[in-house]
Amino acid sequence: MAGASKSEKSDSQSGGAAGAELWPHEEARRLAERVAAYEPARPVIFQSGFGPSGLPHLGTMAEILRPSFVRKAFRLLEPSRPSRLIVFIDDLDGLRKVPENVPNREDVEQYLGVPVSKIPDPFGCCASFADHMLAQLGGFLAPVEVEYELARASEMYSSGRFDDGLKLILEKHAEIIAIIAPTLREENRAGWSPFMPICPKCGQVVERAVTAYHSERASVEFICEKSAGGVSGCGFSGEQSVLGGKAKVQWKVDWALRWYVLKVDYELYGKDLTDSARLSGQILRVMGARPPLGFPFEMFLDEEGRKVSKSVGRGVTVDQWTRYAPIEVLKMFLLLNPRRARKLFLESIPQYVDEYLDALREYAAASEEQRRESVLEYAIQSTTPQRFNSTLTFGLMMNAVAALGSSDRDFIWKYIVRYDASIAGDPETEKMGRALMECALNFYRDFVEPTKKIYTPTDAERAQLKTLDAYLRENQDASAEEIEKKIYDLGRENYDKPGKIFPLLYRSILGQERGPRLGAFIRLATPARVVELLDATIARIS
Repeated sequence: MAGASKSEKSDSQSGGAAGAELWPHEEARRLAERVAAYEPARPVIFQSGFGPSGLPHLGTMAEILRPSFVRKAFRLLEPSRPSRLIVFIDDLDGLRKVPENVPNREDVEQYLGVPVSKIPDPFGCCASFADHMLAQLGGFLAPVEVEYELARASEMYSSGRFDDGLKLILEKHAEIIAIIAPTLREENRAGWSPFMPICPKCGQVVERAVTAYHSERASVEFICEKSAGGVSGCGFSGEQSVLGGKAKVQWKVDWALRWYVLKVDYELYGKDLTDSARLSGQILRVMGARPPLGFPFEMFLDEEGRKVSKSVGRGVTVDQWTRYAPIEVLKMFLLLNPRRARKLFLESIPQYVDEYLDALREYAAASEEQRRESVLEYAIQSTTPQRFNSTLTFGLMMNAVAALGSSDRDFIWKYIVRYDASIAGDPETEKMGRALMECALNFYRDFVEPTKKIYTPTDAERAQLKTLDAYLRENQDASAEEIEKKIYDLGRENYDKPGKIFPLLYRSILGQERGPRLGAFIRLATPARVVELLDATIARIS
């Protein structure tokens, strides 16, 4: 498996126990300056958001975990200052498209334009479409031990908590239109309104339908012609209050409304929302408040450098990640380099696991002061092993599983312990080792085994394999360094560059083009097992 570039590795490993300062600490200091004049009892508000029109995904976790990292750093800096992390659920949003992974899609399509909190659950287990997605969100976030509270748009609007902000938006609607209209395509400028009434007749969220504003009555006049879901309206026309959940506001205005009413101090957002955040900030200033702190984080990229997109099937889900790596590795991945695009695809996970193990070894050896600055201070959980005394890498363990060709856990574990007894000499190390073994087994079954190729050597290659075979038979106790030296000597005897022998050995032993350092690997798998694999390859004749 190909490794990361030097720049990627140095970036991902920065901010370790003795590394550069972590960005959450920098952000916490900025935030402390902002809130210095607040009353002591006034909580600092962190916000993130989730649109329940689709299932939560890795980007959702990033949007919630990253502000929680800043909140933790802020607590270390200002331990007496209360704080809250609010995850805002826009369940009053009209459904614009039925996600492809939703059952009974034809039945759901009749509700296009209707708030997701009012649509029956197509999965048949919850009160509404939105409630199902919220249940998924709760289960999705449970493994990462993040403290948050929910605020639902349907409740915020209907309870009247947004009413004062809505009255202000109605009063300032002309100024807000002047901010947003120039940013729209020309065909969308005419008739754009900050408000989207919810039609009392058909229940749809109606777009570009407001014909008059009455701030003195906190109402608008509108015609139900087209919904937010792009379908035709019912034709209703009349005047309706914008309060009490009878209307919602457009996305950029809605973001400003949340900041205004909840008094949000800090929110991160994806780079693709940079312009939206700027415009929402301008609207908030019109409303007489200041925008929260934060910055746009970069996108995740797939193996080809394209933006990860769940809508077209690219990217990694949390369920996939936790099948192949501990959840703590994911938390560390989400902490690192938010201002830089990072590659995220299944084949990259082993690299991140080994980087986590390096950080864990460093963390165990660090002082208390150094630990407070470590990435693992944010990744380690209550049930997480806090040390890993073994020198084993995840890559080496995965290749051992591939070479042993077995799903017998006891059999594999005995081989691992034979290579490095320290992995079973400490409860914390053994717990992590066994978890990694399970992940390695899953990765092998899903990705390695289906692609393994039987290799038939040439006569010249067969002679090279016989030489290594004989050496391993006669030197069962050879060290990893001694085995590696023998392989290089064999490479010098047969190629212009000694490294050219490695593809032959990887194909012959592992059935793949690349692999680990062979001396250490053969020591782990044992020379006897590798002799069996070499014998099988030597015996093949084309």
